[in-house]
Amino acid sequence: MATKGTAAARTGQVVPSVLRAGRILDALAAGPPTATLASLSRQLGYPRSSTLAVCNSLVEIGLLLRDSDGAYRLGPHTLELSRAFLGQTDLLSEFRRAVAETSSLSRQTLVCSVLRGRDVIYVGNRPGTSPLGVAYEVGLRLPAHCTASGLAMLSTLDEAELDELYEGVAEFERLTPRSVSDLGELRERLAAVRERGYAVDDEETALGMLCVGAVVRDDGGETAGAIAVSEPKGARSAAELDGDADELRQLAERISRALGAP
Repeated sequence: MATKGTAAARTGQVVPSVLRAGRILDALAAGPPTATLASLSRQLGYPRSSTLAVCNSLVEIGLLLRDSDGAYRLGPHTLELSRAFLGQTDLLSEFRRAVAETSSLSRQTLVCSVLRGRDVIYVGNRPGTSPLGVAYEVGLRLPAHCTASGLAMLSTLDEAELDELYEGVAEFERLTPRSVSDLGELRERLAAVRERGYAVDDEETALGMLCVGAVVRDDGGETAGAIAVSEPKGARSAAELDGDADELRQLAERISRALGAP
C-alpha cells in the first residue's frame, strides 16, 4: 500500500514474493481473521501455487498459522514485531512523555496513530478521567477517511499522492452514515482541514462520538503520525471544543518539536 514518500523511496529492485507476503498479511489484518488458500488467491489475484508457497513460508517463520481446516490466520510473530516497533518508535515515546507531563485534556481520551496505506493504526492511547470516555485498543485499524487523525494525516498529501492512494476506489467504506463517501467529498474535507489546522470527526467513526485530530511532524518536517482527542458528542460546549482543539494542536506541536521538527 502506498504512503507518502513510498514511491520516491523505491530506488532499487523489489522481490515479488516479499510483496506478495506483505499483501497476504495485510489481507488477513483487514479481516476476516481467517481465510482459505482459495479465497486469498482470488482476493489478491495470485496463482494458487505461488500463494501456497508464500503462505507456507509465512507459517514457517510464525507470521501465519494454519488451522486444522486449512484456513490461515495471523501468527504470534506478528505481535512480537508489533511490540518491537512500538518499543522503538520515537513518536510513541514522545507521545507518552508529552501526555504524562501535561494536565491538558485530562478528561478526554487521547490517542496516537500512524497512517498505513488508506488506514490508520492506533499505536498509543491515554484514557481520560471522564466516565463517558471512549476506549481505543492499541493496534486498532480504521479507514483513515473516517477518523480525525486519519483526515489530519491525509491532509498533508498532495493531489498526486492522494490520487495514487485511492486509485480504483470508487466508493469508500463507511463506518456510519456520516462518513466520507467518495474522493470528491474527501478532497473538500481535506481542504477544510488545511485551512483550519486540525481535523474533525463528527460521528463519522461512531455515532455519538466527536474527535479532533492534529498532525505530528518529524525532524524533516514530514508527517510522523497524528494525535486525536475523543469524547462523547454533546459533552462539551462549542467554546470548550474550540479550546480542546487549540490544546490538542499545542500538544501536537510539542511532540513535533521533541522529534526535531522545524
